[in-house]
Amino acid sequence: MKQTETKIIPKAENADKGFHYTVTEEQIREHQKRSVKEIFEWLEKTNKFIYAIQTPEERERMKRAKNT
Repeated sequence: MKQTETKIIPKAENADKGFHYTVTEEQIREHQKRSVKEIFEWLEKTNKFIYAIQTPEERERMKRAKNT
C-alpha cells in the first residue's frame, strides 16, 4: 500500500502571525535547577492541556504534521 504524501499548509487565519515568548536569565537558571523527572512531568501536563483544548480537527492536523 503506497502512502500518499500530505503537505501541511498553515491555516489562512494564521498567515503572517507568529508566536513570541521572552525568557529571562532568572527563568533559565530556575529551569536548569529542575530534575529530568520534573521536566518530563511538566511536558506531560502541558501535552494533556494542549490535547484538552484542541478541536478534533486540530488534533488530526497535528497528527498529520507529526507523521511527515
